[in-house]
Amino acid sequence: MAGKIDPATGLQDQQRRFADEYLGDFNGTAAYMRAGYKATGAAASAAAARLLANPKVQAYLASRKEELLLSQRVDQEAVLARLAFMALGDIRTLFDQHGNLKPMSELTAEEASLVQGVEVFEEWEGRGDERRAVGLTKKIKLVSRLDAVKTLGAHFGMFAKKVEHTGKNGGPIESQTRILGDVMDLIDGSDTGPGPATSRSK
Repeated sequence: MAGKIDPATGLQDQQRRFADEYLGDFNGTAAYMRAGYKATGAAASAAAARLLANPKVQAYLASRKEELLLSQRVDQEAVLARLAFMALGDIRTLFDQHGNLKPMSELTAEEASLVQGVEVFEEWEGRGDERRAVGLTKKIKLVSRLDAVKTLGAHFGMFAKKVEHTGKNGGPIESQTRILGDVMDLIDGSDTGPGPATSRSK
């Protein structure tokens, strides 16, 4: 059954559930299935696309996105602050005093933004009935600090073509290249790059 229609949005209950699920990860097919629709595979993808093209669904999504932006305070200042942390944040805060990766639940939102992905591998010893788990290996992939610096620098126009100016008392002004160099000096030696770092626990 399609369900009753919400007079405020003009959407059926299941359509509204689909829209709310879509806002979670912007995956139309997954949202379609989580909303309880029965189609799968290509049929689910096509049906999700039709729902997303529905003017009433689009209007509801636009309204909910605005509400979410306001509630989460996602503005330019917040984005720049998070980007700056990704570029300059200290990756040592991701580990405890013994060098082990902290549980993800203990990381702050800023610290978690330094992690692009986590892979967990269970290690085993023995064979057959004697096989037993001996520990976990966690591999984390950090965000590219260089990319974050480039994005931040581009926002502030640091990569514009160099133009000669006259500074105070006729002297040269501090160039944006110098500023970017100072930023790079701050993170020099702390970047492990985009590759994985490994932590093993038992």
